[in-house]
Amino acid sequence: MVTGERYRIKTDKAFVNVLTIGDLSSLRWIESPLKYFSSSDHSDHQLCRVHYAALNFRDVMLATGKLPPDAIPGTYS
Repeated sequence: MVTGERYRIKTDKAFVNVLTIGDLSSLRWIESPLKYFSSSDHSDHQLCRVHYAALNFRDVMLATGKLPPDAIPGTYS
């Protein structure tokens, strides 16, 4: 996304992220690369639907830049 440019895309697969670390006003829905997922190509995989999700303290600390991404072990960040 170009700075200042806003557009909307209707999609069933998206995730939330901040565009600027430390700026919660830049929290945006981002179209997921899973839009290309096909259950016929991956019969052993199944997607789930999330209707509601909470932000916990760690999520807010990461989004505001008060906690570095490498503070979370493994591939969870």
